[in-house]
Amino acid sequence: MLSACAEGPGALYGPEVTPAAPPPAPAATASPQASPPTGQGGDSPLQVTVIPLGKNNGVEARFPINGYYAAPGMEITFDASGSVGAISKYEWDFDGDGTYDATTTGPAYKHTYEDEFEGELALRVSNPIGSTHVLRVPVHVSTKPFHQQLAPPGNVQAEALTTVNGISTIKVTWESDDPAADSWAVAINGMPVGRIEKTARSVTVTDIQRDEDVSVEIFGLTAGMEVGRRAGTTLPAAK
Repeated sequence: MLSACAEGPGALYGPEVTPAAPPPAPAATASPQASPPTGQGGDSPLQVTVIPLGKNNGVEARFPINGYYAAPGMEITFDASGSVGAISKYEWDFDGDGTYDATTTGPAYKHTYEDEFEGELALRVSNPIGSTHVLRVPVHVSTKPFHQQLAPPGNVQAEALTTVNGISTIKVTWESDDPAADSWAVAINGMPVGRIEKTARSVTVTDIQRDEDVSVEIFGLTAGMEVGRRAGTTLPAAK
């Protein structure tokens, strides 16, 4: 979870998750019952054994970058090999219209946009028991220059607010006066996890696993979703 600290409410764009349908409950089984003693009428109650099945394994779609840029006619390789879980199916929606255009069992797909396009790619991953996860990333296909080099933020700092069993809630702060930055994004260990409004200079991120050192980065985005340079810090592993 991620929340922004600013003058107004932060804007966060998170993935959509569809939980798997719960497994059917185990059938009730009757244990043999001794006959009631003489003088004690009535049947003994049905004995039911309940076996906890545990939690379904989840899945999570991941891309190594937070946006794709290309010129019309240029082939793009969408590589989701960093996705998590026992994924059996990858479904690709190249224009983000809600209709999946291709389905694969492998995590990579090559696609060419013949015309200019500004929108999103949606990837839905599924496992054999029905858990799904949808991730959307911006796609910019244009003859214009792909990147506007926003200056990296300065003085990026991260501190743990609370830590329980190696899981932390952290606060990240930074400084910037770049007027071209229309919003900010935070990345944990290289993976973007959320976007924050442009007036924000701090953000709180929860559920950070700290078995090892954690890389925390901040970068700006323009109104056209062009990505600036990153700056960050390292949060040491929890002791």
